[in-house]
Amino acid sequence: MARIGFLSHADMSIYYFRSPIMRALQKNGHEVFAICPDGEYVKRLKNEFKVITYELDKASLNPFIVFKNAKKLSEILAGLKLDLLQTSAHKSNVFGTFAAKKAGIKYVINLVEGLGSFYIDDDFKTKIIRNFIEILYKKALNMSNACIFVNQSDPQYFLSKNLIAKEKIIKIASVGVNSQKFDPNSTKAIKFDEIKNNEKIILMIARAMWHKGVREFYEASELLKDRKDCKFVYVGEGFAGNKSTASEDFLRGKNVLYLGARDDVPELLKASYMLVLPSYKEGFPRTVLEAMSMQKPVVASNVSGCNEAVIQGKNGLLCEVKNAKDLAKKIETLLDDENLAAKLGKNGRIMVQSEFDENIIAKKYLEVYRKFINV
Repeated sequence: MARIGFLSHADMSIYYFRSPIMRALQKNGHEVFAICPDGEYVKRLKNEFKVITYELDKASLNPFIVFKNAKKLSEILAGLKLDLLQTSAHKSNVFGTFAAKKAGIKYVINLVEGLGSFYIDDDFKTKIIRNFIEILYKKALNMSNACIFVNQSDPQYFLSKNLIAKEKIIKIASVGVNSQKFDPNSTKAIKFDEIKNNEKIILMIARAMWHKGVREFYEASELLKDRKDCKFVYVGEGFAGNKSTASEDFLRGKNVLYLGARDDVPELLKASYMLVLPSYKEGFPRTVLEAMSMQKPVVASNVSGCNEAVIQGKNGLLCEVKNAKDLAKKIETLLDDENLAAKLGKNGRIMVQSEFDENIIAKKYLEVYRKFINV
């Protein structure tokens, strides 16, 4: 029996994205640990797994604070006597690797699910932070045993910057989706008092960050405001005080029904006509997979991550990034052609069931672990 840990900067990330793999390992008789800061999802994780909490200042970039947290984490990891540790996200990948190796953990596997806002903005401060991140990444990736990437562009970037050895790169598209939970045949659509029966819902689900294309979504709603057959609906919330977050006043724009954060995503998708994600950059967008699983067509921006999940003319349409007019045009194409929308939605469901179901993805992760330990 192996002892395997999953380290993250957020309990929510482990609960939603790592738990299928953790269940598969437990089913095979292995001891699994969720290692994360305390949060609202810890109680849920404890219902299934052994949970170890540690301190982390998520917002801090102060190296003294971060290294202090890493030292404490190393002490915690040393006591677990793990055979393998999987990390995810920048801080966990870097400082988790440092802490794990100091704790004597033989095998560490990193996971890069996307590069984030530091690889979208290009101001002086962002460049400095990005350079600092890459210096640390190069050291961490030299110490870890492998790194899993969810798309094609991110490992290419890491190689171009000489951050990782080619033989350490492993590609597993997406983190998967529960196609039974996101099943159009067993999900009831949510009802909206604010939406008329003849209005097709154009749904966007994302953090309320400008990098997600929130502005373009709202601009597209303005361009199509004269249409009587559709309603734009936005689901998501931002981070208070973050300069990249859309304000509450903006989100409550008159042409968009703003719902805030929600946990009834399958029901929302069931009620919707299409999903829209005009993001500036993605890892491999989970919301797109959820929409595909619910048999909904998708309009997404033609950027890395999005254009690997959305295949033009097969399960959705791609629009130009930061171009609200092109976004509105692609939305109208699907509004005006219900047969095309239905075909794209059907193809998306088939694609998820054959390639992206979380059980299929979990098996791929087990194959990676088997290169290092007996699972």
